[in-house]
Amino acid sequence: MSKSKTKRTVCLLAMAVLLLMLFGCEIFKNALFGSFENSEAVYLTSSRLIGGTLSLFLIIYISFQNILKVRLSGLGRALLFSIPCWVIALNNFPIISFFSGNAYISAEPSAVAFYAFECLCVGFFEEIVFRGCVLMIVMQRRRRTRLELFISILMSSLIFGVVHLVNIFAGASPVATLLQVGYSSLIGGMCAVVLMKTGCIWHCVLIHAVYNFCGGVVPRCGGGVIWDTPTVILTAVVSVLVIGYMIAVFVKIDTDELGIMFGDEKKCEEVTADAEIQ
Repeated sequence: MSKSKTKRTVCLLAMAVLLLMLFGCEIFKNALFGSFENSEAVYLTSSRLIGGTLSLFLIIYISFQNILKVRLSGLGRALLFSIPCWVIALNNFPIISFFSGNAYISAEPSAVAFYAFECLCVGFFEEIVFRGCVLMIVMQRRRRTRLELFISILMSSLIFGVVHLVNIFAGASPVATLLQVGYSSLIGGMCAVVLMKTGCIWHCVLIHAVYNFCGGVVPRCGGGVIWDTPTVILTAVVSVLVIGYMIAVFVKIDTDELGIMFGDEKKCEEVTADAEIQ
């Protein structure tokens, strides 16, 4: 009891400090980041890193820390399962346009590296918040049946997608924003299934970060034609195949095994043992 109380106290203090830092970043944005050449990107990276860390302590505070564990025993199976998800992430790069010379990257390696770090921070923040907190909170009470599980995925993914509507206020066109809402919801659903299958949030963070990097590195660090006809066709085909794969994976998820994500490891071991006997 003493250890639990100490843990919660430390988490509360850490969250309070990080929340103050977030407010500081917003209030003193120009003073803190205005002197940087790419001030908006530095601000975005810093605020997402702080916000993600704050949410990380929230996960620990509400006892969802099991999803932060990297289980080496099942790492190979987790990586094998997630190969199609990595295909989606990597295919977000305009492969055909780039290698045909229609798209290019002209920025210095340091700028590309910083953008990669920015994507990692954004992926970290969004996955910790929307899969680590929102999905887990919804799923805590809605996971007994596959229908409840589907509703949990749908709710958290739609919330994640709709949040991107704020990009309209940042100057994005309504059509582009609506498209972003759509594919963000799909990516959110995919990452939700990844979390359920692997029991580890870090797989989701890395897939999300690579997806963002591959989709943004050319417009951010270069230029040219990105969405040519072959790229659109390839993306459509890959997306349909992976959606079908994720549906098949979801249908086979054993809801009883999800207890390990909430600390109910004993029950999961009993379920696994029963399955092996059968």
